[in-house]
Amino acid sequence: MSSPILLPLARHGLLQCAPGAQFSGVLPLPRPSRLPQDYRHTNPTLGVIADRVMFRASAVSPEAPFVSGRVWLLRAADGFKAWEGYSDAQGHYRAEGLELGVSYIAVAIDPWGNHKTVGAGPVVAREDA
Repeated sequence: MSSPILLPLARHGLLQCAPGAQFSGVLPLPRPSRLPQDYRHTNPTLGVIADRVMFRASAVSPEAPFVSGRVWLLRAADGFKAWEGYSDAQGHYRAEGLELGVSYIAVAIDPWGNHKTVGAGPVVAREDA
């Protein structure tokens, strides 16, 4: 087998060669200037989830509000992080701008590392009343 023949490019992005000839070329690829966008939104983004995150210090202790916990809402269909925020002093959070009727998994994260991260749900985004 013979070595490949390198042919010059006639114009940027075009390769010319005789039929059956071996060739190789390097073409520059455009570099994305930012991360890919989520174009899946087909539902109106008027949905709201208002819920509460709780924790248990042990298996036998009662639930208590998860104060200042970081809350993520992950879209159940594909895991896309649709919202991030913090709970208040009573463990309540309110997420707005979500897709109506779509199921989300709520994930509560302890910023101080005292408790394990827990996911719960699914919760469904409803229209604000």
